[in-house]
Amino acid sequence: MRGITKKMGKIEIFAILLTVFFELLEIEMSNSYFDLKPISFRGEVAVVAPSSPFDKTVFNAGITELKLNKIKPVIDKNAFSKAGFLAGSDELRAESLINAFTSENIEAVWTARGGYGALRLLEKLQENIDKIKANPKLFIGFSDVTAIHSWLVDKCGFVTVHGPNITTLNSIDRFSKAQIFELLQGKDRAFTIFSKNMRALNPGKAKGVVKGGNLTTLVSMIGTPYEPDFKDSILFIEEVNEVPYRVDRLLTQMRLAGKFKGIKALVFGDFTYREFRPPAEKSVNPFAMLETTGLDKSVPAVCNFPSGHGQQNMAFLLGAVAELDTETKTLKY
Repeated sequence: MRGITKKMGKIEIFAILLTVFFELLEIEMSNSYFDLKPISFRGEVAVVAPSSPFDKTVFNAGITELKLNKIKPVIDKNAFSKAGFLAGSDELRAESLINAFTSENIEAVWTARGGYGALRLLEKLQENIDKIKANPKLFIGFSDVTAIHSWLVDKCGFVTVHGPNITTLNSIDRFSKAQIFELLQGKDRAFTIFSKNMRALNPGKAKGVVKGGNLTTLVSMIGTPYEPDFKDSILFIEEVNEVPYRVDRLLTQMRLAGKFKGIKALVFGDFTYREFRPPAEKSVNPFAMLETTGLDKSVPAVCNFPSGHGQQNMAFLLGAVAELDTETKTLKY
């Protein structure tokens, strides 16, 4: 070190030390899963309905899955409410979420169903942000509740779980079903998502905070006080039952709003839709989607990530640092 100091000034030495510090910090961040404890044996999990009403049969099947995996569901008293296309009034649904986060015995909050309605709750949640931030808990779900995921990650600094809703737990494949419960138990292998079907659109590796969710929901937040910030993130998006031109419209709005600028990587999940003449299930062309985003070829991008509205819906963390590797076809925390 003495030999080095003779040739280098104090500023250069400080720069080297600062670089080492940030490298160590990055390693520490990338090795952490989340700050919260895994759900305990027979731990209590609040089940809430922040979006649309749901079918009780598939809901009960999902509740059974929780019980079989030694989780005690605490079903919110307002969960079965209905108000037109919503699972109760905005006031009731927001109250249920706030109560779930502030309840001492509750270890996590799991959504019953997606649909529509979560966006309408963000103002009320923002009014109660201090209560929620003081009671960090895992929030689990996908689809329309992307709005709540985004708010919890960006406004509260939480780590959340993008995973099946209660009403889809019994219909996903056995690998997805096993993995969500292993992740909630904190088992290491659940924090590496691999799929042999994952396909590189732009090859490479990238590290960043994972963000995103349902495409339509993310676009609906643009221009609001809750617009998500994707800079330096690994951005995940998925959609269902949207034909190619509508997906293109949504991606174009994202691009024009600058939402793809500065991202570390792009991950396309399930993008299936149904054609009726002739009847067929298809998937939106991923290369066409990538072209619409205007993403530079140096930014890694993949399609067929095993998450979304199909039978494969692997759970992963939003708001936590991960590494995407297109060669090994993995997203690893």
